[in-house]
Amino acid sequence: MEEYVVDVLFAGKKEQLKTFSASPVEALDSMISFKDVEAVYKITRQTDKKNWSFDNENLAGLRELRDLINNEGDIIQELRRFH
Repeated sequence: MEEYVVDVLFAGKKEQLKTFSASPVEALDSMISFKDVEAVYKITRQTDKKNWSFDNENLAGLRELRDLINNEGDIIQELRRFH
C-alpha cells in the first residue's frame, strides 16, 4: 500500500484527500466511491511525487459502472490483479 494525495472537488470545494491504495487506479476507484467527490483533478503518489491528471469526462460513467457491481471484494480483486 502506498499513500496518495488526490486533488478533488468535494461538495463544491477544492480539497486534497489522502488515501492508501495499491495503485493509482485503486486510488481513483476510492474517489469514485465517494458521492460527494464531484471531480478528480490529480492523483499524486507520495513516495516519488509521480502524478496523474484527469479531465473528468468519464467520471459519471465510471461511477455508474461501479454501482452495477454489488460486491466490493470483486472490485478490489480486479483492481489488484493487474498491479
